[in-house]
Amino acid sequence: MFQRNSMNQLNLLPKQNKQRELTEQQVCFLDNLFENGGNISEAAIAAGYSRGSVGWLKQSLADEIIERTKNILSVNALKAANRLINTIDNPVPDRGDDLRLRAAESLLNRVGVAKQEQINHNVQAVHGVVLLPPKKEVIIDAE
Repeated sequence: MFQRNSMNQLNLLPKQNKQRELTEQQVCFLDNLFENGGNISEAAIAAGYSRGSVGWLKQSLADEIIERTKNILSVNALKAANRLINTIDNPVPDRGDDLRLRAAESLLNRVGVAKQEQINHNVQAVHGVVLLPPKKEVIIDAE
């Protein structure tokens, strides 16, 4: 999580990972995973991995899975926005509109398009001044 530079100092900045090169088999696994709706075992077998490789694949390709998931959400954000507009413009509510509205709102929140939360950090610091009496002079005889 944290890095130490060559001078042994703690670096709190996030690690800037370069896009790693995936093997053809890993790309095939990811493609199968997103085409079959997320069944990891099926995707692994279809890509030529053994069933026992599923745990390793989930761990080693987690960043790529998350990145592709973000891409899917961002692509579908337009669909969610259109659903919101159609629901608002529809004079007669359809059955299930409330659920679709919440789903669209959730998707837009996840991609950062919907309402922005603003947090007001109103801090009132009360600092008192403490006046201490003067120090008594102490004389030490060095005899």
